[in-house]
Amino acid sequence: MLTTDFELKIQKEIDKDLTIKINPNADDIAGVYYQNVYIGVAVPPKEIFEEFREKYQDRLGHPYRSISQAEAIINGKLPKFKDPEVMKVMTAKL
Repeated sequence: MLTTDFELKIQKEIDKDLTIKINPNADDIAGVYYQNVYIGVAVPPKEIFEEFREKYQDRLGHPYRSISQAEAIINGKLPKFKDPEVMKVMTAKL
């Protein structure tokens, strides 16, 4: 599945405010964002697979997550980011 299609899938099935952005410092990885805040979930920038593929890796040799792995992590982390107090901290101007 193209990562752009995966983005549509998580927007439809998990939360409409989720987006995927390519890392500006490393174009071989992308991140999942909730309301423009990175939630700590990295995914492949172009294509994500149903099955985990150990040899499908970024430049540093880290294996990319499968669709189910990424969804499980998103579902685990997203509730924390939906807490208004957490979002206040995450979006505070330093």
